[in-house]
Amino acid sequence: MKKFVVTSLAEPVASKWREIQAINGDKPFYVASPLSSTPLPIYEWLVRHADSFSSWSQVRFVLMDEQVDGSSAPFTYANVEDAASYEGFALKHLLGPLAAETGITIPVVKPELDHIKKFATPLNLLILALGVDGNYANVMPGTELGTGWHVARLTPQFRTAHTGKGSLSYEGAQFREYGMSLGPQQVLTAKYVIVIISGEKKRDLTNRLLAYDHFDPDFPLSIIFHPGVKDRVELYITNDVLAK
Repeated sequence: MKKFVVTSLAEPVASKWREIQAINGDKPFYVASPLSSTPLPIYEWLVRHADSFSSWSQVRFVLMDEQVDGSSAPFTYANVEDAASYEGFALKHLLGPLAAETGITIPVVKPELDHIKKFATPLNLLILALGVDGNYANVMPGTELGTGWHVARLTPQFRTAHTGKGSLSYEGAQFREYGMSLGPQQVLTAKYVIVIISGEKKRDLTNRLLAYDHFDPDFPLSIIFHPGVKDRVELYITNDVLAK
């Protein structure tokens, strides 16, 4: 694993995205990235420098997590117009601005909930952020290593952290009890994995993450220390996270 301490996530992470996208050439480029406040500076940089990227026409945005309606199967996705919709967030903060800048509509790819375990779209680039439960995406504590695409029961702490007063992402939105998500297996099979952490509020969580040297299901993002993926991980931490 490579670790970088940066003043801002925007340029270093977006530049790495650009490098990986260029390496991929003219083949379909499947990218999954967090839909929260943490990557917003990265998305703004991407849009401002969109003309320096190659092959936007080949980019496919994989929705790695989403809110779902229902308390048991069959679940349905939250409407994209709903304030809690992750897809709606992606369209507002990344895909819509990119389309305006490039003239290219980037497709959103997501699993059919009725056949979620059969979803096998590869990930050329997977970007993960550190969540309040040590989670990434909607992967909750206790999710076992063999888990792939699934519907998870979201913890109250997770739901409150994203929708409570002062949240920069979904303040006032109604998060559901369940959410769709990729799982540890998608992290292990992704070609490139980038982890982004920013903000002094993440200091204690980051210290906990960095204390790991193995995968512990009770702290989901510790998957990045699994021997099957750790050599493909780049970790970007802003200096305010590590300041004392």
